[in-house]
Amino acid sequence: MAKILMIDDDAMVLKLYSEILSKEGFDVLSSSDAKKGFDLAVSQAPSLVLLDIMMPTVDGTRVHEALSQNDKTKDIPVVFLTALVREEEVAANGGKIGGLDYISKSTPKDKFVKQVKDILARKK
Repeated sequence: MAKILMIDDDAMVLKLYSEILSKEGFDVLSSSDAKKGFDLAVSQAPSLVLLDIMMPTVDGTRVHEALSQNDKTKDIPVVFLTALVREEEVAANGGKIGGLDYISKSTPKDKFVKQVKDILARKK
């Protein structure tokens, strides 16, 4: 199944979502450091990047910008996985805010998995 890279500075978030995705058969890579996460994206070519916005040193929007400008990663879908927006806000906007894909950390597990699968299906 698809390889998913998670970049989030919260170790508990990485553990929780990695377990959820692994149980669904995904190969999950993770990094709690934005710069190392970017390097993993370049070297591992995941099918999807789940990216936190608020992180120390380098925020998620800068990581997204760097990924979109790199020839090796520019075609990898990036989804912001964030607590900054509620599930209802994301749903009301069709899963996008400002043209970018978002998943709220408040999204129930089954909906989260469905959203990830739907985003991966759109890529194909």
